[in-house]
Amino acid sequence: MQGLPTDFCKTLKSTYSTALAHGHLIYAGESAKSNSLNANINDSNYEFRLTVLESLQQRPEKGHVDLNPFDKPEPELTVVDTLGERDEFRIVLNKFPVVPAHFMLVTKSFKPQNSPLAPSELVATFMVLKKLACDADDDWFAFYNCGPSSGASQPHKHIQFMTLPQNHHPFAEKLAESNDHFIPSQKREALQDPNMPFAHFVARLPSEIDERLEEVLLLIFYALVQKVFDVLKNHDVDHISYNFCATTKYMMLVPRSNAKYEGTGINSCGFMGLVLCKDNKTAEQMKRCGFENVLAAIGFPNTSGENSNEYSY
Repeated sequence: MQGLPTDFCKTLKSTYSTALAHGHLIYAGESAKSNSLNANINDSNYEFRLTVLESLQQRPEKGHVDLNPFDKPEPELTVVDTLGERDEFRIVLNKFPVVPAHFMLVTKSFKPQNSPLAPSELVATFMVLKKLACDADDDWFAFYNCGPSSGASQPHKHIQFMTLPQNHHPFAEKLAESNDHFIPSQKREALQDPNMPFAHFVARLPSEIDERLEEVLLLIFYALVQKVFDVLKNHDVDHISYNFCATTKYMMLVPRSNAKYEGTGINSCGFMGLVLCKDNKTAEQMKRCGFENVLAAIGFPNTSGENSNEYSY
């Protein structure tokens, strides 16, 4: 991809280290309290990682288009200033990172966060993921919070990239690995785990991504997003909100009904089994409810087993 340096992983980490050392970003990872928790649902085990990160209290809940940090990003947070076939993207560090080197792919010109991913944005996302896969030390995923109920904090379009905790395996990963690659259709539905009480749509990606990258990604993405639209339509929702999560191995979309659970914002990370809380009180509340129930409350009922009609794909 044009503009992505061959030593991108090295550049990313060095830019992050320098920005952290000089106070250009706020990260209190040393004070983070993380616990791995397991949920047993119908004799199946599911992994969740609960993290209390008090630095989240300093992060604005909602950005404003007139105070747009992506319009002229800080040079100290800029990793790649020009990216894409039409020079339409840049890569910048998150000023309030959840994990080290947490970064974003942002559009140079303003595009709304409530718009679906465009073909060039989808391809750019996976090309960055492919480059990150060369980093043997970490497992990366990308996510996009689309719409007012998705947990998005900035109105300017941005796709985020984070590392997964060591030995953490999201349920979508296990679901994808237990199936072969196919493009969802009426004949073969997008994957859903019937044990998860919320609607979610998963597709495994081909192991070898060649010159047909854009075509394959778009076919899968639009098949999944159509399933999201069906859920929203069936529940008479008048706006589009969903979470997009992806690795080099799979893609998942989750339709959203609420941005918050009991006052706590939850974005795509929650559906990767990563529950972030600003304080211990909120964390205890989440544990009492059960994480799968928290996610069900901000999504829609699981549609596994329901037949699609000809208009669903």
